[in-house]
Amino acid sequence: MNVTLLILLFICHFLADYTPLSTAWMLNAKRFGKPLFPIFCHAAVHACLMAITILLICGKSWTAVYLILFQLITHFIIDVWKGRMNGWFPILQDNTKKWHWVIFGLDQTLHAIVIILMVSFIK
Repeated sequence: MNVTLLILLFICHFLADYTPLSTAWMLNAKRFGKPLFPIFCHAAVHACLMAITILLICGKSWTAVYLILFQLITHFIIDVWKGRMNGWFPILQDNTKKWHWVIFGLDQTLHAIVIILMVSFIK
């Protein structure tokens, strides 16, 4: 596994989630998993940052295209799921409650698994 690429993709994930690249418009939609378009745009930011990184490190290939699409789709699905959980279970919105952090941790673990899988498919 390419450790450098793995670290860079985790940095991309951080930049897309925890900097101004994640706008209030996107964050408001992610809170309850709707509307879908801002969440898709958020997932596209992730995919674009990771695309730049993968293409610079690994070059152009069909594998790179598939991995970028994989990132886009899985990030979108995970974020919609987490937001919908907030709507279905209002206790999850309270960051003083344990279950808020359990779901947040699961969300981040799923994103990490996706990144690890992406790097494992690059030869």
